[in-house]
Amino acid sequence: MNEPLKIFVGWDSREDIAFQACKQSLVDTASIDIDVVPLKQRLLKREGLYWRKSDKLASTEFTFTRFLVPELTNFTGWALFIDCDFIALDDVKKLFDQADDKYAIMCAQHDYTPKEGFKMDGQAQLNYPRKNWSSMMLVNCGHPSNVALTKELVNDPEIDGKYLHRFSWLDDSEVGELSHEWNWLVGWYKEPDDGAPKFLHYTEGGPWFEKYKDCEYNLEYYRAERKYYETAIKGAEQKVLATKHKGSNYNSLSIPKEMKQAVQAIINGPIDPTGKYYGNTQEEAMKIIQNKFMKGTVHKNAAIDPEEGISKYKDDFQYDEYLQSFVIGSGGRLSDWKTEETTSTPLIIRGLGGGSRKAIKHCWETGREFYAVDTGYFGNEGSKAKIWHRVTKNELQNTQPIISRPDDRLLNWKYKKFNDEGSRILLVPPSEKVMFLWNQPGPEEWVKQVTQQLREYTDRPIDIRLKPDRRHRITNQSLEAAMARDVHCIVTYNSIAALEALNFGKPAIALGPNCATAVCNTKLSDIENLNKPSKDEMYALMCHLSYCQFNREEMMNGYAWDQVK
Repeated sequence: MNEPLKIFVGWDSREDIAFQACKQSLVDTASIDIDVVPLKQRLLKREGLYWRKSDKLASTEFTFTRFLVPELTNFTGWALFIDCDFIALDDVKKLFDQADDKYAIMCAQHDYTPKEGFKMDGQAQLNYPRKNWSSMMLVNCGHPSNVALTKELVNDPEIDGKYLHRFSWLDDSEVGELSHEWNWLVGWYKEPDDGAPKFLHYTEGGPWFEKYKDCEYNLEYYRAERKYYETAIKGAEQKVLATKHKGSNYNSLSIPKEMKQAVQAIINGPIDPTGKYYGNTQEEAMKIIQNKFMKGTVHKNAAIDPEEGISKYKDDFQYDEYLQSFVIGSGGRLSDWKTEETTSTPLIIRGLGGGSRKAIKHCWETGREFYAVDTGYFGNEGSKAKIWHRVTKNELQNTQPIISRPDDRLLNWKYKKFNDEGSRILLVPPSEKVMFLWNQPGPEEWVKQVTQQLREYTDRPIDIRLKPDRRHRITNQSLEAAMARDVHCIVTYNSIAALEALNFGKPAIALGPNCATAVCNTKLSDIENLNKPSKDEMYALMCHLSYCQFNREEMMNGYAWDQVK
């Protein structure tokens, strides 16, 4: 059986839908199996293949990563690279059929000189020799001259874009020519004078950008985009249907392994008394149940109900659902502060109401271990339900050094370029409960004191946003809406608002223990010299924090406990 054709597609976080449509069009038109691989810069960094610093002249995240194709194929065989702003109209096999082993690279050799200005989402339109040659490359990865194209060369800071995009490591005779129909520059080539397109290339901007929604050949893109969405929806529906028909057993329960063993014993003990089929006699099953549920149970921690007792929660929960879930996953017990005040058991504490504030202060004063549960760092935006909750050991927010983490928990996070051109300072004091925990003045007095101190460093106008209730935070009083009103930066204490501001592209000053202090300012004297974290810095912070917040299922099955402890 022949190996699938290897196709690498440039991927940019701003244009994921362009990649998806491109991939869909390749699959729909291919006559044989193909393997389409997105070149995601952050994954290449994680794998130790890419470590170049950000280049201001790089218009996409794959400006340089495209030249890693020989490395990614172990310098064997032929592979295709195309930018993500391509739509295939013809069979890609026909392109591979033109591969000639005497060439190191084959491409459409345009004589293309675009107008000066901007393209796509505001990126500068630069002119240079052999422009757009490297946007579609049929690469002979095993060619002797391509051995020089190592990851060390691609990442060498002395090697610039000109050297790579002009194929300067090759002799001109080693660059073969393909028809421009396989790299049809939309808006440049015209039918029928220039033939007919086989691969469309929306080099100046495609229909996924509002500005170019009515561009030439837009319908070809929309067809591929629609097919991608239809396929994705169908796949999701099939997964839901499969889950419905799958049924459930104790192995599907979101509980720790040792608890599943006890549940298994409860189910199987009476129906398999000799242990012939499930391995435990009825007597052995009873011992498992007794050890887990009936005697000698050593609880690893105890939850502190913020209501200081039994309350009626939603969905038939008699106890706070997130505390209860974390207790199940960590092998703890349900309790309250009055009961636990004289014990030494580590505590699980949610919020700052009731006995929670007393318990946290007690733990700080005595060195007692505790785990604080509160609203997640991100992922709950625009939702009435708090799906994600942070869990922090001995702190209210994670202020530890950033740990390098995978990006598989980033949800829909996207970096937003920083803008501090606004004129106004927005003060965002935390709630009164938070301020009192840190022995700070109440919100109004805090605002007064901070305003006085700011006047020593700036005469900028100051706005104040007292924390509204959650109903208003997800409707007409969102922080994002406040940020849009000519804001230079925000100033807060330990509020998550500092992280939210950074994710809206606005600098922040956090005056108290805060999850964002690794990348934001911490002194009022910095008000006119604010830090604007780079994309890589924000990416590292958000990956780190994504492993510090969990949903209810992850709390119940022990994943959160394993991560936090």
